[in-house]
Amino acid sequence: MRSVLIKFFDAILAQHHRWILWCPVFMAFGIGIYFSLISEPSVYIGPFFLVVMLAFLCAAWRVEWLRILVFVLFFIVLGFSAASYRTYTAYTPMLEGEVGPTLITGDVAQVDHEPSGIKILLKKARIEDISAEDTPRYVRLKLAKRYGVPEIGARIEVLGVLLPPSPPVSPFSYDFQRHMYFQGIGATGYAVREFEVKTAPKTSPSIKAEPLREVIKSHIMSKEEAKDEEAVLIALLTGERRLIPEPIWEDIRKAGIAHLLAISGLHIGLVAGFVFFIIRSALALIPPVALRFPIKKISAVFAFLAALGYCWLIGASIPAQRAVLMTGIVLFAVLIDRVAISLRLAAFAAVVVLLFSSESLFTPSFQMSFAAVVSLIAFYEVYRNKYAQMFYGYGFAKRIAIYLMATFITSVVASIATAPFALYHFQRVAMLPGLLANMIAVPMAAFIIMPMGFCAMIFMPFGGEGIFIEAAQYGIKIVLDVAHWAAAMPGSVAYSQIWPQYALVVIVLGALWICIWQGRLKLIGVPVLLLGIILSMAEDLPDILISPEGKQIGIYDRVNGQLLFSDKRAERFTRNMWRDEYGGIKASYWPSNG
Repeated sequence: MRSVLIKFFDAILAQHHRWILWCPVFMAFGIGIYFSLISEPSVYIGPFFLVVMLAFLCAAWRVEWLRILVFVLFFIVLGFSAASYRTYTAYTPMLEGEVGPTLITGDVAQVDHEPSGIKILLKKARIEDISAEDTPRYVRLKLAKRYGVPEIGARIEVLGVLLPPSPPVSPFSYDFQRHMYFQGIGATGYAVREFEVKTAPKTSPSIKAEPLREVIKSHIMSKEEAKDEEAVLIALLTGERRLIPEPIWEDIRKAGIAHLLAISGLHIGLVAGFVFFIIRSALALIPPVALRFPIKKISAVFAFLAALGYCWLIGASIPAQRAVLMTGIVLFAVLIDRVAISLRLAAFAAVVVLLFSSESLFTPSFQMSFAAVVSLIAFYEVYRNKYAQMFYGYGFAKRIAIYLMATFITSVVASIATAPFALYHFQRVAMLPGLLANMIAVPMAAFIIMPMGFCAMIFMPFGGEGIFIEAAQYGIKIVLDVAHWAAAMPGSVAYSQIWPQYALVVIVLGALWICIWQGRLKLIGVPVLLLGIILSMAEDLPDILISPEGKQIGIYDRVNGQLLFSDKRAERFTRNMWRDEYGGIKASYWPSNG
């Protein structure tokens, strides 16, 4: 036993160049410890222990094993401190109960269009009968369509009803209340009459994005026979996804290509990559420039500016900001002549994100994006040279076949890596038809839809966007046809009951062990991964569920495998969430409500 342990530690010591990759993992542990506390610690505890860890590090520097231990503790404390500081700085008063109807005054910071109405975000709000100290930093209100759409930057007054942000609908559900807190939203509600503009909007760069999005939307929405394609293209170019009909959304989800419409790393990367390729190709055609200037680095700068502009255009959501950060790190590596994509850069990006936005650790977008990136980098780290050699010595047709094979392998690896998170958060995962759909949808988005859409935006001021919009919509039509086909296939989606969180943690640790270490050492992660899968099946779901507002009660009928609800009309969202968490089982109602 002792010899086995010695070999184990020797193998870890031999791969000292991989230790740094565990830094974000230890930070995640510290963040998890902070958010698992039942009471808020002092904001000074984290910095105090950071200083203690630095002192220990100086004292233990000469002893290797002790230095490693202190480094581990340092990053755990760093994660704890980052979460504590982020919570402290994000503080906003949260409404404790229903208020109103009451007068609400505020500056319109954001406008979101929905099929049922308009959602606006108010900043610098003033709420009648609520003191300034108890007023949230942001208030989200829903306006009926008949009330019109306020301009971003305008100060308006509206009579509305306010509610506190909704808590989780079950002990396992995503915590929307925590999500709202870190966005600074302490109250949500709806207007009961038309708003009144108190002050007209001022002109500033942050305000011009909304009119620009409306201009792009008006240029795209011209064909009566291509409404679905138009809605998808608008979502890709402006970030406004609410125009997509629900049946189309359902097909896209079942086909496993919803990531194509989630504005994140893929789209930011495609925009940056397209600009990088165009600028570098154009500069390479000018010999004096190509011979005298570093055109690759110049192209990287323009690519990053394009990524920033695209992020600003689509509203700079948190996932988009994170994607720009990761893209910026990759392009910065180009500027300093380093390998553009590596596990070290992924680890650095994760550390930066966790340091400044620690709450994102619990979001599906953070987990799934990093799972896909890390797994693909680790996979191609092993097979990169073999894959690169396959392109040499073959004709064009065989290279296309190799590319399609690589696309399929990439889809398989990314799908396997993100499957645990899809099952944990959404209780569903796309199967083989989804992989086939990705083989078509991803290249279509990379080579036709996004480049044509980007060209359309460039040529819109000159009236030459028509041909590019038609080309992009043609590609979208193919993708939607594939999504419909994949969704209609039997067994296109696998469902699961919700998992316990500790099972997901064990699965992630096993997968990270496999991805980070090299050689035989990575095999230790396999039984850890299998243990996590076994634990994911051990959750005993409760027999009775009661919604936070008490308007809906659910009873788990284990004999017939169904959920019985107390009310047909109340809290439909809650009912749907409960059904998903129980594996999408059928639902019925108590006999008195049947």
